[in-house]
Amino acid sequence: MEEPIVSVIIPTYNRAHLIQDALESVFAQTFKDYEVIVIDDGSTDNTREVLGPSMNQIHYFYQENQGISGARNRGILLSRGKYMAFLDSDDRWLPEKLEKQVSYMETHPKVGLLCCYLWRYEIGKENEREKRPQGFPKNFEDLLRGPNLVPTSTVLIRRKCFEWVGTFDTSLPPIEDWDMWLRIARRFDIQCLDTVLSEHRRHPHNTTTDLAKVYQGYWRFYTKIFREYGNFLSDRNAFQKKAISFRYLLGTTYLKRGEMRKALKHIAGSLRVQWSIGTYFDQGHSPFAKVKYFLKPYGALLVSFFGTVFSLHLPWGRIR
Repeated sequence: MEEPIVSVIIPTYNRAHLIQDALESVFAQTFKDYEVIVIDDGSTDNTREVLGPSMNQIHYFYQENQGISGARNRGILLSRGKYMAFLDSDDRWLPEKLEKQVSYMETHPKVGLLCCYLWRYEIGKENEREKRPQGFPKNFEDLLRGPNLVPTSTVLIRRKCFEWVGTFDTSLPPIEDWDMWLRIARRFDIQCLDTVLSEHRRHPHNTTTDLAKVYQGYWRFYTKIFREYGNFLSDRNAFQKKAISFRYLLGTTYLKRGEMRKALKHIAGSLRVQWSIGTYFDQGHSPFAKVKYFLKPYGALLVSFFGTVFSLHLPWGRIR
């Protein structure tokens, strides 16, 4: 079987009401030499039934839920194209997206990742759209200092990039994409087409409400940056500070949930690295407030400690 030029990878989870729009935007592309790989990441809605009429145009794979990066990684492993494009199942492409990006990549062999701009709007409010991102990192150093200005549904990436840097790090949600762009930018040129070719549709279910998951991802991400890219940073301690701060926030989130042992582990771990971590959250308040911010982590530490000790003496505490 002849290999396609582009592999379009669409991860989806319970987006039966949106995924057909995403697919139609692929089928409407002016560039036709592509394959479509849909990874259903354990959907419990009627996604499979909705995709039924399109099954002869796509490669559909179902898997137990592994998160969006696990789904993207499986799509990468199943793909055959020279380039890979990712489309979230609640986003859409404009018709010339692939044509313009492939044309650019074919004439710029040193570029490993090419993105574009997108329209962002809430579903039902298409007239209130805004162009994003507002800027683009020109190189690895710009991208490293952040923020992440590369939306995943805008990228076209050479296959050899993944052969060099590997697949997405599934331990870093929700910022595993930023980590991937850094790994690519360290070895390859990155560029952005100065034109809008994608659409990001906002809705109540496309942002995570699991703060523990968010804080854990950022803690691991900044720890990874500090460890692997510290030599590129003149202010590397600022990245360590971010890592410690997010670990502390992770601990306090567990504390609010009543998960005392997890809270104790992360609050103690952050204080072990920086005993004055509370001062990180002081925004120039009064002297009394400064003392409060300094002491607050120690109060959280004591609460989580006694909560852990108490839970160990309860029948349900011993089996958690």
